[in-house]
Amino acid sequence: MAATHTKKTDTPTAAEFEQWDDELEAQALQTAAQSFTVKHIIKNECFWGLAPKGKIYKLPLALSIDDFDRISNSTNDSESIEGLKRLLATFAPGQETALAKEPIQVVMNLLTEYGAVISKSQGADLGKSQASSRSSEVSTATA
Repeated sequence: MAATHTKKTDTPTAAEFEQWDDELEAQALQTAAQSFTVKHIIKNECFWGLAPKGKIYKLPLALSIDDFDRISNSTNDSESIEGLKRLLATFAPGQETALAKEPIQVVMNLLTEYGAVISKSQGADLGKSQASSRSSEVSTATA
């Protein structure tokens, strides 16, 4: 059954509650998830994240060990977010204030995207960068 669509500010009707089913729930959750999507690019050795409402966040690709530890060794989401805010405050002052106003899903998606890029760019999961890995392979092959 198709539910009557209402404006975001309208209170749902009793009929909408009665029509609600798993399919409508899945569609609503997919739409909500899309509204929290963070896009990113890499430019000038920086990670640039675009939040859904247009705010752009700039983060370094070259992290110090301390910065990496603050983000990756967090025991919970709150610590990860605090690490990201400290990194923003250091690298792009003022952005941590804007980040605090974003929905938590946007912040977590930004952190996830950034972490994935850091991992790829620095080989963080392997303990060495991709360039380092290639130079090791060449050195080993020629030795």
